[in-house]
Amino acid sequence: MTKTAIMAENKLILLYLIYQLDMPISWADLLDFAVPNYMDYMDFQIYLQEMVENGIVEKLNEDNGYFYSITEDGTQCIRYFSKRIPESKLGSILAYVRKNKSRIKKEYSVYANYFYYAENEYIVKCGIIEDDAPLIELNLTVASKDQAKLIRKNWKSNVSNIYNTILQSLITNNSPTSNDDEDEDIQEKIENCMQNNDILEEDTNLSPMVAKKK
Repeated sequence: MTKTAIMAENKLILLYLIYQLDMPISWADLLDFAVPNYMDYMDFQIYLQEMVENGIVEKLNEDNGYFYSITEDGTQCIRYFSKRIPESKLGSILAYVRKNKSRIKKEYSVYANYFYYAENEYIVKCGIIEDDAPLIELNLTVASKDQAKLIRKNWKSNVSNIYNTILQSLITNNSPTSNDDEDEDIQEKIENCMQNNDILEEDTNLSPMVAKKK
């Protein structure tokens, strides 16, 4: 097989993987799949860059890193040329997709990163992406790098519970309407008490005057 044929086949292998995943995949996951099973590191970098430049793969700069997705031109390309990939390699790609698709989807949809902002201040960005749109995004400022790392770890490991807790807190009616009547009663009693005190003070002031008339 010529060098040109090997290069074309390896590009098709990468493209077929992205096509079968049907969602963006990170640079790290692409590297883990391709090197050293199908190509070396340098060739992998060259192939990926050329695929982006040729418009068959799109490079996405997300909050949790760089991801790659197939374009419409790439989809047409792989549908037409996938038969050039050996059957054994097609099977290996499909096996990888079945084994790793759930993990890759979670890595793309759930992200948490932190960065230094100022002295004793780190900003943590946590979020969930669903159907290429942000489902939730939180920006938190904490006092130390250790706190930032802990938030990142807890967000990724317990994101469902955290998201549900936040959502339920926001959509639950927690306004103190049940105490309004009690507050009005208390206010009315206070006003009545003040009025009674005024009457008593007036009676007290009148008593000496009545005594003098006698």
